[in-house]
Order: sequence, then structure tokens, then C-alpha cells
Amino acid sequence: MKSRDLRLVPVALAVWAAALVCVFQPGLAAACALVCGVAAGVVLLVLLARGRHGAGLVLLMLAAAAATALSVGYALPSREAAAGQGGRVVEAVVEVTSSASTGQDGRLWVEATTQSLGPPGRARPVAVPVRIGTATADGIDLGARLRVVGETSATEAGERAVLVLYATTTEVVQPPSGVFGVAATARRAFVDRALRLPEPGGALLPGLAVGDTRAVGSDLDEDMRSSGLSHLTAVSGANCAIVVAAVFGLTALCGGGRALRVVLAATALSGFVVLVTPEPSVVRAAVMAGAGMLSVLLGRPSAGAGVLALSTIMILVSDPWLAATPGFALSAVATGALILLAPPLSRGLRRWMPGPVALAIAVPLSAQLACGPIIALFAEQQSLIGVAANLIAEPAAPVATVVGLLACLAGPVPAVADLLAATAWLPATWIATTAQVTADLPGATILLPAGIGSAALVAGLGAAVVVVCLEGGSRGPR
Repeated sequence: MKSRDLRLVPVALAVWAAALVCVFQPGLAAACALVCGVAAGVVLLVLLARGRHGAGLVLLMLAAAAATALSVGYALPSREAAAGQGGRVVEAVVEVTSSASTGQDGRLWVEATTQSLGPPGRARPVAVPVRIGTATADGIDLGARLRVVGETSATEAGERAVLVLYATTTEVVQPPSGVFGVAATARRAFVDRALRLPEPGGALLPGLAVGDTRAVGSDLDEDMRSSGLSHLTAVSGANCAIVVAAVFGLTALCGGGRALRVVLAATALSGFVVLVTPEPSVVRAAVMAGAGMLSVLLGRPSAGAGVLALSTIMILVSDPWLAATPGFALSAVATGALILLAPPLSRGLRRWMPGPVALAIAVPLSAQLACGPIIALFAEQQSLIGVAANLIAEPAAPVATVVGLLACLAGPVPAVADLLAATAWLPATWIATTAQVTADLPGATILLPAGIGSAALVAGLGAAVVVVCLEGGSRGPR
């Protein structure tokens, strides 16, 4: 078996570590950039003078860490100026940068980037990320420009949004334009069409296909979390892989060559990201898919771990605050587990079951084992039936995604769109029903206090499971 190329993994870990240090301790960003930059210069001189092997990796780690620290330092003046508005009533003109979701307080929450911010009537130009809660739903789409008035609160260190703005007045200054306007119109039409279908499938379908989770009620959302299926509630990195694979396969069936497959897949992926809104997990998956397609075009397919590491480096250097977001961490770690852990787990499980069954179990098991410790850091609930629920529900996810997307694109032809939406409703209902049934099973979840202790416990139990499975793969049948 060909060994995996893991050379970029230490670089990605160095970038992630530098990002965490700098976003939680912004005052250290300049010092971190200086120290890493000077150290990189020293290593470069040693490398040029003596040509020592292995120093290139250290040089790359230091240079990438310095770039990450510089990225934080560049954003700090604007962030500090905006943070000074915390606890005040402000007026802001913002551009929406995410899909909207309904919070437990009943507000509609979106991520946005400010264009101006300050006291009412005296706002000044500044560009920082903020999180906005509003009671208005009309016109709140990706790319829309809003004028918002409300009270703010400053966020804690490490959070990507500088301020949380509780809007009392929300005015749509300019609706989405260009491709974002077309995507918003298509998305709204599809959501309206899906919501005419019976629940719970009708409520879940917009989230599966286009990332709109506003119709998912609190009960269904809780069932999805308890059953370990919350990654299916909205569009995640897996959907990017589904879109790329579908276009690759269809082009191959039509006789298209490698270059044509890559071009069409890249075009479809770009349109998909715009349609579902570029959430962190989708951006990460899109960058990874882009790097993978480039390697295919060049005729040198990279190891999955190297592609994931490269995408992680690029994203964190451009936006270091993503390093502290649970969603991005879960997305990257789950992908890494599928690349590195699922294959050996599958080989180990074959001593107990046929190969296809072992692979089917190894995929959700590896993701759950890797993500469990991260979940335990932030949440008090651990799913014990996640692997079984995923085995039942996962086969329906690609069907709901692809057919749902086709229904969205077929909006101008209502009869075809209705037929496709009804078809996609079937797998969506299967997923929702799986969540409801498995979440009600006795012992479906266990409660642990969130924190490092619980994360260490979950990691230890996961490591034990991995050891047992790998032992099976190395020693053969017993």
C-alpha cells in the first residue's frame, strides 16, 4: 500500500496553533510574527549555507505561522475600534455574508461584514465581522446590504465576530445583486416549494439541499443532535464532495476527458457554493476540492491528507479566527479522520464482517471518534447511537442533496421542479424519521460536563476503540 504524504500536516498544525495563540491573545500577534519571521530567516540562512535536509519543513512552518500572525495584526486596528462600540446603540451598514438561522430567542441570526459603524447619524467606515439578530426576515439574503440600528455587545476574545448587534430597526438598503441575487431568488422559490410538502421531510429538505435551516423546528433539531445526524441538518463539506463526484461521474459517462471533467466540476462547485452561501465548512471543502481537482488536472493526484492540510493553511492564513470556531474544527477533523483513520479501521473490522459492511461502518465511526473530543469541549451531550443512525441515514443524503439541487435549478419550470422536490422529499423524510426514532431510544445520549476533562475521557475511549480495531487488522481472524 502506498504511504501517504503527510509533509504538509505539521505546517497546518503550526498555522492552527499560531492562529489560536494570536486570536485569543491579540497582543502577542506582533511578537509572534516577529519571532517566527526572524527564526525563519535564520533557518533559511542555515539551509543556504549547509543544505541540511529537513530544514525546509521547519522554514515552511515558521513562515506560515508568521503569515498567520501578520494576518491577525493587520485586522486588529479595525477590530479594536469596532469593539469600542460594545454596549452602545449604534447604526451600521452591513453586507450579509451567511445564510440565516433562527435562534432560540426567535430572532433571525446572520453573519455580516460592516461597511460603516458608529453612533446613529455618525457612523464611520470600518470593515469588521459582526453577528446580527433581527426580527425581520424579508430580504435577509447573502449579499444583501442592510442598514441596522440596535444595541451591541462586545464578544469574547477568539470569536470571529467583533460585536453582536441586537437590531431594533432593519432596513434593506440594497438586495443581493448579480449571481447572489439570482441565487437568492432560486433559493427562496425552492424553500417555498419544499415547505408545501409534509413535515418533517419538508422542513429538513431546504437544509439538506441549499443550506436554509430556518424551517427546522427545535424538536427536530434536537433529535438530529441526539442521533449524531446534525451534520446533515445543513449543507456541510460532504455536499461539496457529492457535487464534484456527481459532475465528474456524469462527464466521464459522456466521454469527457480529464480536463473537461475538472473544468465542469469546478464550475459546478463554484455555483454550488454561491447557492448555499459560503459557510466556513463549505469554504473549506470547496478549497480542498479545488486543490484536488488541480492535482487531477496536472496528472499528479495528491494524498488526501496533503490536500486537506493545504486547504487548512490557506483558509487560516486568510481568516485566522476560524481556528477557534467549533464548526470549522469539526469539519477539518472529520475530513482528516475519513482520509487517515477510516481505511485502517475498515481493514481491522474485516475480521468480524464482510469488507463492504466494514467500510460502511468505518466511515461514520472514524468521524465520530475524531469529533467526539471536540464536541465534548463545547457540548454536554454525547451521542451513543450516532454510528448506527448514520449507517441508516447516510445513503439518503446524496440523493436528497443532488435531487434537491436539481429541483432548485428547475424553478423556472414549475411542473419539473415540483416533481423533483417531491422526489427529494422522500430521502429527506427518511433522514428525519431516522433521527426521531433513534433519538427516542433508551440510552441514545449521555450527558458529560463540557470541558477538557470530558474531552480527554472521550479521546481515551475513542483511542481504545481504535486500538481494538487496528489489532484486529494486524493479527488477522481469531
